[in-house]
Amino acid sequence: MASNVLYGNMTFTPYFDMSKFENKVYNKDIIREQRVKSRRKQKVFDNILLFFVVILSIAFLLITSLVAYQYVGIVKTNYRIEKLEKNLKKKREDIARKTTDISKIVKYEDLKMKAYLELNMILPTEKNIIYFDKSDQGFVRQYESIH
Repeated sequence: MASNVLYGNMTFTPYFDMSKFENKVYNKDIIREQRVKSRRKQKVFDNILLFFVVILSIAFLLITSLVAYQYVGIVKTNYRIEKLEKNLKKKREDIARKTTDISKIVKYEDLKMKAYLELNMILPTEKNIIYFDKSDQGFVRQYESIH
């Protein structure tokens, strides 16, 4: 049957049986335990979420630092390439200047005439060229004696 219910300082008898609901609704210990369980679940969920956030943050920082490291490497490499290109340009200018200096000093026609007349050099023709098999071990033997 219906039991008396304490509400504040008053006791009253409800028109329906409250014993069915006492354990679920009015029992403060059960409600407190449910709240504690709910908070524990929420705390576990929060800890798991925090763990994933920390892991993602670390991964983001690692990726960002790797990209920055690669970028610095690329910048350094570009600087080295520019420096080498400047050196190459300078060397080419030096070679061009020295070539013009040599061409002013040495007359190629005079050199050619000296080779033809004094050293008996000739331009090779097809009959002057001798072909060898590649079966030798990486070197060519003397074909004729040189005078």
